[in-house]
Amino acid sequence: MKVAIVNTMPVPSGAASVNRFLSYARGLVELKNEVEVLSSAHTVSPEGNVDGIAYHNLGKGKGALHLLGALSKMVSRLWKGRYDAVILVSNSLALIYPIVLVCKLRGIKIIQEKSEFPFVLMKKGFLRQCFAKFYTSTTYKLFDGLIVMTKPLMEYFSTRVSKKCKMVQVPLTIDMERFAIGKERNAQYGDYIAYCGDMAGNKDGVVNLIKAFIMASERIGDVNLLLIGGSSRENDFKKIKDIVKESGNERIIFTGRVSRDEIPALLVNAKALALARPSGLQSTGGFPTKLGEYLSTGNPVVVTAVGDIPLYLNESNSFIVEPNNNEAFAEKLVSIFNDYPAAMEIGKRGKDVANQNFNYKVQAPVIEKLIQELS
Repeated sequence: MKVAIVNTMPVPSGAASVNRFLSYARGLVELKNEVEVLSSAHTVSPEGNVDGIAYHNLGKGKGALHLLGALSKMVSRLWKGRYDAVILVSNSLALIYPIVLVCKLRGIKIIQEKSEFPFVLMKKGFLRQCFAKFYTSTTYKLFDGLIVMTKPLMEYFSTRVSKKCKMVQVPLTIDMERFAIGKERNAQYGDYIAYCGDMAGNKDGVVNLIKAFIMASERIGDVNLLLIGGSSRENDFKKIKDIVKESGNERIIFTGRVSRDEIPALLVNAKALALARPSGLQSTGGFPTKLGEYLSTGNPVVVTAVGDIPLYLNESNSFIVEPNNNEAFAEKLVSIFNDYPAAMEIGKRGKDVANQNFNYKVQAPVIEKLIQELS
């Protein structure tokens, strides 16, 4: 089969959504399917090939006109390309409507990947709520199939799709081979606990993690907190930097943005990995790709028990803690360094969980079966 994955993010990049679909795309290629990625993004590398997946960044710049230009190129490729299915990784109606239209006209099955509840549900105000109701009651009926990450998402979308729509649950997909590298102490950062992701907003609880680390820092020896990543929301990022500055803690390090190829070594060489997601709509529906990457390293992982995470993780394979409790999170960090050999044994069992449940080799056949049934 020939499959196109359509999205708006630069490819390849370190973005979680990109890493996720590249991993299952690799699985589809290994199952003898042809996969192309079509992105509306503008990058210095407009096209290439990664793990047998051809990618095309079709944008020429930012703004509405450039998006329109990229979209016209996408439509042209889909019209001429004889694809069997399109997997759409986007919530933008500006992208959804034209892509769905060309797929319907050409007999291409259109599938959307859903990793979170619709963002429109978080909007406030009467008009925005009216739009949210229109969006959620009409948009998902356009798709032939849905790939959802969690049980709450499966329940939510099952009442909003057409009767003919087929749905599958794929918790997350990761390429574990990216993290099959030797571990060595990082000369620049020393011993550290790592977080990797966006540095703005409270989706991943970065502020909670910082506060928990400050509480634990005096009891865990000469261990730093390495915050890997940046943000396009500079004002929000500055607020987080200001919190660190005001704390006076000099062991919290911001790396800024790093390339996709640098991520595996930074995670593998960490002493521990942390994700302090708070409770909320996003964390209830979502399942963070970074958690799969953390577990793939075999290092101890401290994570909050939100959404579907407790269905896979417990105290035998992770350092799992209730959300919104910075003191409890700090105690988990301390417990790792009180008996680090025992913590590494727990990390190894976490890696087994990732290999059994999140490895792209396990999940790609589920997606392939969905496409075959639709076709």
